[in-house]
Amino acid sequence: MLKRNDNGEAAAAFYDKRRLWAEYASTHDRLTDRGFRLGFWLSRRMNGDDQCCWYSVKRIAKEMGWSARSVQRGIADLKAANLIIVVEKQGKVSEYYLHAPFF
Repeated sequence: MLKRNDNGEAAAAFYDKRRLWAEYASTHDRLTDRGFRLGFWLSRRMNGDDQCCWYSVKRIAKEMGWSARSVQRGIADLKAANLIIVVEKQGKVSEYYLHAPFF
């Protein structure tokens, strides 16, 4: 179990940032509907402890009912709009982090 020194304040701050990110992304003029839908899906699976999520493209596609190529395009849309940071690790699934100018 993760030990905390902040009584959950960091997690609460993250959840507030996640809400603000979704509001910002929903009106972002460079983000496609596909990108927003994928970004929202990913954001809802991030927790306040590590503030990221890690899912394979294949699993995201299965859970969203999309093709793997559509997921890849959605990730590209989010990256192009500078709204998500993807950390790719050799031989492991990618980690996804929210990004916005006010973070």
